Amino acid sequence: MIGSCEHERFRRVIDGAASFVLVSHINPDGDAIGSEIGLARFLRGRGKAVRIVNQDPLPDGLGFLATAEDRFETYDATLHDPLLAAAERVVLVDNSAPDRLGRMEPAMLSCAGRTLCIDHHPTRNAPWAESIVDEDASATTAVVYELVRACGWEPDRAAAQALYVGLATDTGFFRFASSTAHAHAIAADLLRLGVDPATTYQRLHERNAEAYLRLLGHALVGLRIDGEGQVASVQITRATLAALGAEQVDPTDILNVLLTLDGVKVALLFRELGDWRVKVSLRSKGSLDVHRLAAEFGGGGHRNASGIVLSRAIGAAVDLVVGRASALLGSAP
Repeated sequence: MIGSCEHERFRRVIDGAASFVLVSHINPDGDAIGSEIGLARFLRGRGKAVRIVNQDPLPDGLGFLATAEDRFETYDATLHDPLLAAAERVVLVDNSAPDRLGRMEPAMLSCAGRTLCIDHHPTRNAPWAESIVDEDASATTAVVYELVRACGWEPDRAAAQALYVGLATDTGFFRFASSTAHAHAIAADLLRLGVDPATTYQRLHERNAEAYLRLLGHALVGLRIDGEGQVASVQITRATLAALGAEQVDPTDILNVLLTLDGVKVALLFRELGDWRVKVSLRSKGSLDVHRLAAEFGGGGHRNASGIVLSRAIGAAVDLVVGRASALLGSAP
């Protein structure tokens, strides 16, 4: 939990500005979107002008969170660089690393002196004027929840729904080791405010597109097992995505399927991005720290969920990271 100093810093930032732009990382997930919506609704309740701008659009699967007020803008340098330059304050959520801002990185660095970062990831290369980071928090939405609650604000139902989605998705619906007693206490309060957990789960995880199921099947056909049965990996090429009409599909849920394999402790998903780049998503069980592995390659995230982008052919990326994952298992307690 964050302390009184962070609460006071947050109040000072909020009280000292009338206009805000909220920003998160590339390919925003439930925690990023939930944090932005929860914070935006709080700020509007305080009479502030708020815009939400991300490099990438609101994912289809999270569209149900956004009300008419919660307009998500996709970054366009011509339109949004002047907006960022004019904003009294910029708030960066669920990310502290400039290189995870994609095309927005130059514009964000130019206003770093007016940027407040709210996050729960380990910080690296963080140039922001002020940061409120709790690495022990289950999700950034948990940090946002604490901050707005400390200001005496009770989230409305839409904000509660968004905050719950961020908390639930980042904890694997409370399956991961990050599901602390405090996370459950926050969830209980959000349920009191009107969130329906069963409906939320259905809207998030029981509306798979046909393209996702075909992609899942194709990926599993190429399943690779290493590390004496403890490392499971799959790879997805751009050609496969095109052939299956799955270019817009988020494949990361495939990792949860891999972790159901008996004996598997580390799951790896390799996705070809083009231009000799490969995105590697890593998941692990228990105390096994894949963040340590990701950091070796300039990536980041959490102990049980991290990511890397490598500049190499997908086959070489698979051999490299699988090898290091197997070595990590050999040194794990």
